[in-house]
Amino acid sequence: MPKKTSSRTIQKNKIIEERRKDKRYKCLLPAHVIEAEGKERFIQRTTVHDFSQGGLKLVVNIVTLDPGSDVGLEVYVPEKGLKTLVNAEIAWKKMAEDKLEIGLKIRDMKKGDKKELLKWIAPVGVGKKKPKIIKKKK
Repeated sequence: MPKKTSSRTIQKNKIIEERRKDKRYKCLLPAHVIEAEGKERFIQRTTVHDFSQGGLKLVVNIVTLDPGSDVGLEVYVPEKGLKTLVNAEIAWKKMAEDKLEIGLKIRDMKKGDKKELLKWIAPVGVGKKKPKIIKKKK
C-alpha cells in the first residue's frame, strides 16, 4: 500500500518553473544607487545579493521604485579593487521583511567588468559552454 503524502509535503516538493535563462550566483557586494527614475544625485547604499549574466538582485530601502523604472548603480568588488557602473531596468520587486528586493535586468555594463565580476563570484564554470547532449538514434 503506498504511503499517503500530505499536502504540506507536496507543496514543499512542488517544482517551480524557473524563467531565468542565466544562472544566478549568490553574493553580497556593496553598491550605490546613483540614479533612479531619472533623478541624478540620488545616492543610496545598497547590496547586491545575486548576480547573473543578465541581471542582479538588490536589497534597498527605497519603496517608490516600480517595474519598468530605470536605475543606475555602482557595484564594488573591494577584494579586486573593481568598481563598475551598471544601467538597468527594474524587472520585479517584492517586500522581504522590512526591505524591498528588486530584480534588475542589465541594459549596459562594461563587458570586461561583468566577466571579471562573474569570475570572482563563481570562479568555476563561468565562461564555459554547456556540454551538448547527444541523443542516441533508435
